[in-house]
Amino acid sequence: MERLRITLRRKKEDPLDYVKDLAEALIEGRVIREDVLFRDAVNEIYTTLRDVLFKEKRSGENIIRAYELAVILRYLVQGGVKTSREILEELVQTLE
Repeated sequence: MERLRITLRRKKEDPLDYVKDLAEALIEGRVIREDVLFRDAVNEIYTTLRDVLFKEKRSGENIIRAYELAVILRYLVQGGVKTSREILEELVQTLE
């Protein structure tokens, strides 16, 4: 839990370092082992990258790619795994 607190403090310094540290902690299993907390951490990664990209208006190929990956990760973690065809069909229905 202490590592999580240290990681969370870094958000104020540099959000991209914060996201990187949080993702590495998740990969290594150092911080979060419960499913609900894992989903919250993934959502935190998504939200932070979205804020960097759209609120802070920082851009760059690496930030855009990281945000795209966070969107996909968030979708997968929420249990919405579908085929590409199902996603396209849902997209069409959403736009009607």
